Amino acid sequence: MGLFDKAKDNYDRRRDIAEYNYRAREYISEGQKIYEDAYVSLCMACQKTDSKVYKYQRYKQDVINEINRTLKSIDSSHSEYRLSSSVDFAALDSCAVTQEEKLNVIDKVLATWVQPSVTDFFRDNTSEYYQAKANMQSARTYKDRMKTKREELKNAKYAVQQIPDFMYEEQKQIEELMKKFRKTAENISRDNSSEKADALCQIAKSIADLMTTQFIDNNYQITEQYRAVSNRLSAVNNSLSGLSWLIGG
Repeated sequence: MGLFDKAKDNYDRRRDIAEYNYRAREYISEGQKIYEDAYVSLCMACQKTDSKVYKYQRYKQDVINEINRTLKSIDSSHSEYRLSSSVDFAALDSCAVTQEEKLNVIDKVLATWVQPSVTDFFRDNTSEYYQAKANMQSARTYKDRMKTKREELKNAKYAVQQIPDFMYEEQKQIEELMKKFRKTAENISRDNSSEKADALCQIAKSIADLMTTQFIDNNYQITEQYRAVSNRLSAVNNSLSGLSWLIGG
Protein backbone atom coordinates (compact mmCIF):
# COMPACT_ATOMS: atom_id res chain seq x y z
CA MET A 1 0.00 0.00 0.00
CA GLY A 2 1.43 3.32 -1.01
CA LEU A 3 1.61 6.47 1.03
CA PHE A 4 -1.39 7.92 -0.83
CA ASP A 5 -3.50 4.82 -0.18
CA LYS A 6 -2.63 4.89 3.54
CA ALA A 7 -3.57 8.55 3.77
CA LYS A 8 -6.89 7.88 2.00
CA ASP A 9 -7.60 4.97 4.35
CA ASN A 10 -6.90 7.16 7.37
CA TYR A 11 -9.15 9.87 5.93
CA ASP A 12 -11.98 7.40 5.38
CA ARG A 13 -11.66 6.10 8.93
CA ARG A 14 -11.67 9.60 10.42
CA ARG A 15 -14.73 10.43 8.32
CA ASP A 16 -16.49 7.25 9.50
CA ILE A 17 -15.56 7.96 13.12
CA ALA A 18 -17.03 11.45 12.86
CA GLU A 19 -20.20 10.04 11.27
CA TYR A 20 -20.57 7.37 13.96
CA ASN A 21 -20.10 9.90 16.73
CA TYR A 22 -22.57 12.31 15.13
CA ARG A 23 -25.21 9.61 14.75
CA ALA A 24 -24.62 8.40 18.31
CA ARG A 25 -25.26 11.88 19.68
CA GLU A 26 -28.32 12.19 17.46
CA TYR A 27 -29.76 8.90 18.75
CA ILE A 28 -29.17 9.99 22.34
CA SER A 29 -30.82 13.38 21.75
CA GLU A 30 -33.82 11.77 20.04
CA GLY A 31 -34.13 9.19 22.82
CA GLN A 32 -34.09 11.88 25.49
CA LYS A 33 -36.81 13.86 23.69
CA ILE A 34 -38.98 10.77 23.24
CA TYR A 35 -38.88 10.06 26.96
CA GLU A 36 -39.12 13.66 28.18
CA ASP A 37 -42.18 14.44 26.04
CA ALA A 38 -44.00 11.36 27.38
CA TYR A 39 -42.84 12.17 30.91
CA VAL A 40 -44.20 15.73 30.79
CA SER A 41 -47.48 14.49 29.32
CA LEU A 42 -47.92 12.03 32.19
CA CYS A 43 -47.09 14.70 34.78
CA MET A 44 -49.72 17.02 33.32
CA ALA A 45 -52.33 14.25 33.43
CA CYS A 46 -51.42 13.51 37.05
CA GLN A 47 -51.71 17.15 38.05
CA LYS A 48 -55.21 17.35 36.59
CA THR A 49 -56.33 14.15 38.29
CA ASP A 50 -54.57 14.78 41.59
CA SER A 51 -56.95 17.55 42.70
CA LYS A 52 -59.95 15.43 41.72
CA VAL A 53 -58.69 12.50 43.80
CA TYR A 54 -58.13 14.75 46.80
CA LYS A 55 -61.60 16.28 46.45
CA TYR A 56 -63.15 12.83 46.15
CA GLN A 57 -61.36 11.58 49.26
CA ARG A 58 -62.69 14.61 51.15
CA TYR A 59 -66.18 13.88 49.82
CA LYS A 60 -66.06 10.30 51.10
CA GLN A 61 -64.80 11.50 54.47
CA ASP A 62 -67.68 13.98 54.70
CA VAL A 63 -70.11 11.13 53.97
CA ILE A 64 -68.55 9.01 56.70
CA ASN A 65 -68.78 11.92 59.14
CA GLU A 66 -72.49 12.32 58.34
CA ILE A 67 -73.06 8.58 58.86
CA ASN A 68 -71.25 8.73 62.20
CA ARG A 69 -73.35 11.66 63.44
CA THR A 70 -76.57 10.00 62.32
CA LEU A 71 -75.85 6.63 63.92
CA LYS A 72 -74.84 8.24 67.21
CA SER A 73 -78.05 10.25 67.17
CA ILE A 74 -80.12 7.09 66.65
CA ASP A 75 -78.18 5.30 69.39
CA SER A 76 -79.15 7.99 71.86
CA SER A 77 -82.83 7.17 71.25
CA HIS A 78 -82.51 3.44 70.53
CA SER A 79 -79.67 2.24 72.74
CA GLU A 80 -80.57 -1.38 72.03
CA TYR A 81 -79.26 -1.03 68.45
CA ARG A 82 -75.81 0.43 69.22
CA LEU A 83 -75.49 1.22 65.52
CA SER A 84 -72.39 3.39 65.78
CA SER A 85 -70.44 0.40 67.14
CA SER A 86 -70.88 -1.36 63.79
CA VAL A 87 -68.14 0.82 62.27
CA ASP A 88 -64.78 1.78 63.78
CA PHE A 89 -65.03 5.51 63.14
CA ALA A 90 -61.82 6.29 65.03
CA ALA A 91 -59.89 4.05 62.66
CA LEU A 92 -61.59 5.70 59.70
CA ASP A 93 -60.47 9.13 60.88
CA SER A 94 -56.82 8.07 60.94
CA CYS A 95 -57.20 6.17 57.68
CA ALA A 96 -58.50 9.27 55.93
CA VAL A 97 -55.10 10.90 56.28
CA THR A 98 -53.27 8.08 54.49
CA GLN A 99 -55.99 7.77 51.86
CA GLU A 100 -55.40 11.30 50.58
CA GLU A 101 -53.40 9.75 47.78
CA LYS A 102 -51.38 12.00 45.55
CA LEU A 103 -50.46 11.16 41.98
CA ASN A 104 -47.08 12.83 42.30
CA VAL A 105 -45.08 10.85 39.77
CA ILE A 106 -41.78 12.75 39.99
CA ASP A 107 -39.87 10.33 42.21
CA LYS A 108 -41.45 7.25 40.67
CA VAL A 109 -40.76 8.27 37.11
CA LEU A 110 -37.25 9.54 37.70
CA ALA A 111 -36.44 6.19 39.30
CA THR A 112 -37.28 4.53 35.98
CA TRP A 113 -35.28 6.98 33.89
CA VAL A 114 -32.37 5.00 32.56
CA GLN A 115 -30.80 7.76 30.52
CA PRO A 116 -27.15 6.87 29.89
CA SER A 117 -24.61 9.63 30.26
CA VAL A 118 -23.07 10.85 27.03
CA THR A 119 -19.64 10.32 28.57
CA ASP A 120 -20.48 6.63 28.95
CA PHE A 121 -20.57 6.41 25.18
CA PHE A 122 -17.46 8.33 24.23
CA ARG A 123 -14.41 6.90 25.92
CA ASP A 124 -10.75 6.82 24.99
CA ASN A 125 -9.88 3.56 23.31
CA THR A 126 -6.91 2.23 21.43
CA SER A 127 -9.22 1.44 18.51
CA GLU A 128 -11.12 4.70 18.08
CA TYR A 129 -12.85 3.51 14.91
CA TYR A 130 -14.41 0.41 16.50
CA GLN A 131 -15.24 2.29 19.67
CA ALA A 132 -17.10 4.97 17.72
CA LYS A 133 -19.03 2.30 15.85
CA ALA A 134 -19.91 0.56 19.14
CA ASN A 135 -20.97 3.90 20.62
CA MET A 136 -23.36 4.46 17.73
CA GLN A 137 -24.88 1.00 18.17
CA SER A 138 -25.27 1.55 21.92
CA ALA A 139 -26.92 4.92 21.28
CA ARG A 140 -29.37 3.29 18.88
CA THR A 141 -30.20 0.74 21.60
CA TYR A 142 -30.72 3.61 24.04
CA LYS A 143 -33.18 5.27 21.67
CA ASP A 144 -35.09 2.00 21.30
CA ARG A 145 -35.19 1.67 25.09
CA MET A 146 -36.65 5.15 25.37
CA LYS A 147 -39.37 4.18 22.89
CA THR A 148 -40.28 1.30 25.19
CA LYS A 149 -40.32 3.64 28.17
CA ARG A 150 -42.55 6.00 26.22
CA GLU A 151 -45.14 3.24 25.87
CA GLU A 152 -44.97 2.55 29.61
CA LEU A 153 -45.58 6.24 30.32
CA LYS A 154 -48.46 6.34 27.84
CA ASN A 155 -50.05 3.36 29.61
CA ALA A 156 -49.63 5.12 32.95
CA LYS A 157 -51.19 8.28 31.53
CA TYR A 158 -54.15 6.29 30.20
CA ALA A 159 -54.65 4.69 33.62
CA VAL A 160 -54.53 8.11 35.31
CA GLN A 161 -57.12 9.49 32.91
CA GLN A 162 -59.55 6.67 33.74
CA ILE A 163 -59.59 7.47 37.46
CA PRO A 164 -62.02 10.46 37.32
CA ASP A 165 -64.55 8.39 35.34
CA PHE A 166 -64.39 5.64 37.95
CA MET A 167 -64.84 8.15 40.78
CA TYR A 168 -67.80 9.76 39.03
CA GLU A 169 -69.64 6.44 38.65
CA GLU A 170 -68.87 5.37 42.21
CA GLN A 171 -70.01 8.71 43.63
CA LYS A 172 -73.38 8.23 41.96
CA GLN A 173 -73.71 4.91 43.81
CA ILE A 174 -72.75 6.55 47.11
CA GLU A 175 -75.26 9.35 46.64
CA GLU A 176 -78.04 6.86 45.90
CA LEU A 177 -77.12 4.90 49.00
CA MET A 178 -77.04 8.03 51.13
CA LYS A 179 -80.57 8.93 50.02
CA LYS A 180 -81.68 5.51 51.30
CA PHE A 181 -79.60 6.00 54.43
CA ARG A 182 -81.15 9.37 55.27
CA LYS A 183 -84.69 8.19 54.59
CA THR A 184 -84.19 5.03 56.64
CA ALA A 185 -82.68 7.01 59.51
CA GLU A 186 -85.66 9.36 59.42
CA ASN A 187 -88.15 6.50 59.41
CA ILE A 188 -86.47 4.49 62.17
CA SER A 189 -87.47 7.19 64.64
CA ARG A 190 -91.14 6.51 63.84
CA ASP A 191 -90.87 2.78 63.23
CA ASN A 192 -88.54 0.95 65.59
CA SER A 193 -87.55 -1.68 63.02
CA SER A 194 -84.58 -4.07 63.15
CA GLU A 195 -84.74 -4.26 59.33
CA LYS A 196 -84.10 -0.53 59.10
CA ALA A 197 -81.29 -0.81 61.62
CA ASP A 198 -79.70 -3.60 59.56
CA ALA A 199 -80.02 -1.50 56.40
CA LEU A 200 -78.27 1.43 58.08
CA CYS A 201 -75.43 -0.83 59.18
CA GLN A 202 -75.10 -2.32 55.70
CA ILE A 203 -74.85 1.09 54.11
CA ALA A 204 -72.42 2.39 56.73
CA LYS A 205 -70.11 -0.61 56.40
CA SER A 206 -70.12 -0.62 52.60
CA ILE A 207 -69.09 3.05 52.48
CA ALA A 208 -66.62 2.69 55.35
CA ASP A 209 -64.85 -0.10 53.47
CA LEU A 210 -64.03 2.37 50.70
CA MET A 211 -62.05 4.44 53.17
CA THR A 212 -59.96 1.55 54.47
CA THR A 213 -59.00 0.03 51.11
CA GLN A 214 -56.04 1.20 49.03
CA PHE A 215 -57.40 3.17 46.11
CA ILE A 216 -54.53 3.49 43.62
CA ASP A 217 -51.40 1.36 43.21
CA ASN A 218 -47.90 2.35 42.08
CA ASN A 219 -48.89 1.80 38.45
CA TYR A 220 -51.66 4.39 38.74
CA GLN A 221 -54.27 1.65 38.50
CA ILE A 222 -57.29 1.39 40.77
CA THR A 223 -56.48 -1.64 42.90
CA GLU A 224 -58.37 -4.89 42.45
CA GLN A 225 -59.21 -4.82 46.17
CA TYR A 226 -60.82 -1.40 45.83
CA ARG A 227 -62.77 -2.44 42.74
CA ALA A 228 -64.11 -5.44 44.67
CA VAL A 229 -65.22 -3.20 47.55
CA SER A 230 -66.80 -0.74 45.12
CA ASN A 231 -68.67 -3.59 43.43
CA ARG A 232 -70.00 -4.73 46.82
CA LEU A 233 -71.22 -1.18 47.46
CA SER A 234 -73.13 -1.27 44.16
CA ALA A 235 -74.60 -4.64 45.12
CA VAL A 236 -75.83 -3.24 48.45
CA ASN A 237 -77.33 -0.27 46.63
CA ASN A 238 -79.15 -2.54 44.19
CA SER A 239 -80.35 -4.89 46.91
CA LEU A 240 -81.95 -2.02 48.85
CA SER A 241 -83.62 -0.44 45.82
CA GLY A 242 -87.38 -0.68 45.61
CA LEU A 243 -87.88 -1.88 49.19
CA SER A 244 -91.06 -0.30 50.54
CA TRP A 245 -89.94 -0.39 54.16
CA LEU A 246 -87.09 1.97 53.29
CA ILE A 247 -89.32 4.72 51.99
CA GLY A 248 -92.41 3.97 54.05
CA GLY A 249 -93.36 5.61 57.30
